[in-house]
Amino acid sequence: MSKAQTVLITGAAGNLGHKLRQHLAAQPERYSLRLLDLQAFGQTDIVEADLSQWRDDWLKQFHGVDTVVHLAADASPLPPWADLLGPNLEAVVNVYEAAAQNGVARVIYASSNHAMGAYKDIPEPHQLTADVTPKPGTTWESDGQSYNSAPYGALKLVGERIGKCYVDARGLSVICVRIGWVLHGDNRPQEIPLDEPWFKEMWLSNRDFCHLLECCIQANRSIKFAVVNGMSKNSGMRWDIQQARQLIGYTPQDDGTVADNHT
Repeated sequence: MSKAQTVLITGAAGNLGHKLRQHLAAQPERYSLRLLDLQAFGQTDIVEADLSQWRDDWLKQFHGVDTVVHLAADASPLPPWADLLGPNLEAVVNVYEAAAQNGVARVIYASSNHAMGAYKDIPEPHQLTADVTPKPGTTWESDGQSYNSAPYGALKLVGERIGKCYVDARGLSVICVRIGWVLHGDNRPQEIPLDEPWFKEMWLSNRDFCHLLECCIQANRSIKFAVVNGMSKNSGMRWDIQQARQLIGYTPQDDGTVADNHT
């Protein structure tokens, strides 16, 4: 029987981190977990760590780790640049560096659909593959106000580029996942608060999210750098998930356009 992989999850107390850790914890024969977050919220298995500040007390958590899943970030797409630099840039650099210093084989980086957000209002190309030129920043209106996620989307893209630098310079394997929309809790597509197709089509079910991240963990170590889209198999969407299917074996089960066809 093969030895369980040691997987470190940052942002383990958040929406995505909570769902992934429950999924992996149900397979103790395959995964041994280490969990970090800025706040543990009373959860004794989570080590509190401000990853934007380089400190030995959290750095030691990376020792002996096989794969880091970096989910920690300010998850809101709305803050200005100044508020995002610590959690969404400095923490990203520190995580890559900690992984490299400790001989971690792979980092899975939670990028975002917002790295391609400007395509919401640009009809071409018909399919948004991972190779299409990024255009960060989604614009939308809600309750009479206009919003733009340009700083958030741009910094997610920078995180991808930093990952590529660590692949080339330090030998890491990095898979960046441009995660769609995973709502809190049951995550039902009909609960998406915006009616525009762009937002509906990027839905990612809880089941497909966990499966996708596990595919990244298990993917062949010969994959040195990859960017994949992270959506369920939503009918009619522009997001291309064929590369994720072919490269890492992603087989989504859910379609947000089909009632009750999700979990």
